[in-house]
Amino acid sequence: MLPDLCASIRYHHRQRVYAMEQRKRADLALGSFLRMVLGWSLSLPKAEQEAIRVKAADLLGIGEKMARQLAKPEEKRKPVEGTDDPAFVEWSNLILASIKARAPFDDIEAGALKEMQMLAVQLPVWSEFAEGIRGFGAASLSIIIAEAGDLSNYRKKGHLWKRMGVAVIDGTRQGGLAKSAHKEEWIEHGYNRERRSKMWTIGDTLIKAQGPYREVYLARKQYERQRAEETGLIVAPSAKIPAKRAGEFMSDGHIHRRAQRYMEKRLLRDLWQAWNGRKAIDPSPKQACEILPTVHLIAAE
Repeated sequence: MLPDLCASIRYHHRQRVYAMEQRKRADLALGSFLRMVLGWSLSLPKAEQEAIRVKAADLLGIGEKMARQLAKPEEKRKPVEGTDDPAFVEWSNLILASIKARAPFDDIEAGALKEMQMLAVQLPVWSEFAEGIRGFGAASLSIIIAEAGDLSNYRKKGHLWKRMGVAVIDGTRQGGLAKSAHKEEWIEHGYNRERRSKMWTIGDTLIKAQGPYREVYLARKQYERQRAEETGLIVAPSAKIPAKRAGEFMSDGHIHRRAQRYMEKRLLRDLWQAWNGRKAIDPSPKQACEILPTVHLIAAE
């Protein structure tokens, strides 16, 4: 039963990922076209390039809102702000055509996610652990299972961390190898950027939710800040760090990323324990200074 549920979740997840990629390709092509007609050029100053990029994204956003309204019965439609923008008026036919062309993939993506959620709530770990966590819904659980499979197949929690791209291997975080690293080192790290991105999105959602893992994140963030300051580093926004004194600082962004990564590892550890019936779960911020072990894994594990 459990292996079948995991396999079904993965089946729908693969369809969802494919549909997402088609949508992204359509949006990237449309965005490139809009930037071109708006005058983007490598010769422009960075500020002007960024302004054009933002403008193109805004036009796409207006088109998406308008498409949603056009899909409703005429009497239920609401006006969309920005449709009178001269640039949108000029290119609305192409913008709406691009959005309409990707609609079948949008439907496949939404349908696949719905199926994944329906399957995820049938997993024992849903009622035993995941259901009560604010910010961690059936969609998040289903994505982890789709990417990792049956969690009872992982002998150690560190193996699950490695699978999801958050492990630290021989002192280096996954994805953090130097550009000069050999191919064999990357293979040993087993880093998958897309899988890590999905885990990051789950962590970002947990941070925004007013739940226990947000509290873990905040407590760890404070701990990381204190630890940096105790070693003599100055914590500051990256924009205020002088290039010539960079070694004396740690950016707020670095602190944030460390804290989020720690929180994601705590979530995966707790999920793995709940799945395997190891011990009671306590996502308490009191333990946010706990040093999760550096896992020395090898490719064969």
